[in-house]
Amino acid sequence: MLAYDFYPGKSPHTVVMLHGLFGSARNLKTQAEGLLDLAQVYAYDARNHGRSVHTATHTLADLVEDLAGFISQHGIQKPVLWGHSMGGLTAMRYAQLYPDHVAALVVLDIAPRSYPAGHEREIAAQKIDVSQFSTRREIDQEMAKWIPDPQLRQFLQMNIARDQAGKFYWQNNIAAIENSPERTLFPDWQPPLFTGPVLAIRGLLSDFVRDTDVELLHKAFPQLELHSLPAAHWLHFSHAESVLKLVRDFLRRLWSS
Repeated sequence: MLAYDFYPGKSPHTVVMLHGLFGSARNLKTQAEGLLDLAQVYAYDARNHGRSVHTATHTLADLVEDLAGFISQHGIQKPVLWGHSMGGLTAMRYAQLYPDHVAALVVLDIAPRSYPAGHEREIAAQKIDVSQFSTRREIDQEMAKWIPDPQLRQFLQMNIARDQAGKFYWQNNIAAIENSPERTLFPDWQPPLFTGPVLAIRGLLSDFVRDTDVELLHKAFPQLELHSLPAAHWLHFSHAESVLKLVRDFLRRLWSS
């Protein structure tokens, strides 16, 4: 079962938002609320994240199957798929398999290729037994041993909740994520990958979309609109206003044509 947030908008158009690894629908609230004059928005927690079901595996095929099931379950017709990182890989693969079911893609800081599983530091930090701590400050100090970047620690700590006894716990199923390196393996493809409109936004301080990936994006998406921001990987978190403006402008043009 996938937990989700629904934002009823003022338009019949629909955007489905897919967060990245270690994210959640909660992280997308600002972006979702900024689109409500243009569309209704669904944002869900991927499996093994947030409030959603924990499973033994966490492959890209799993995530695409979950997206297909979610769209079918809610009777969503030709949505715009908005995806960051892992969510972007999911959206691109779904659009490749079901192009007639997708109006357009918004892809944040990811390219249609395979990536190393990586994220060793983030995984190590989420193996910390947070139930032993009484304050978030104590957790932050312990996490700093693995992750010096305070903004990244703050982002990951959004996955910490309290149980009925008041003890802290991680919502993410970090074991399944760590044991599923297939989560970043994108299948081979022949161009074009998807012929519909695509907005791609990359962070220039991130290595997820390199200069060599720009050509790949153009081959994959004949209707590509590409923008770059002076941002690291979590650009919708660090550069929320800039990302939202680009997405809004893209959707206005899409739905006015």
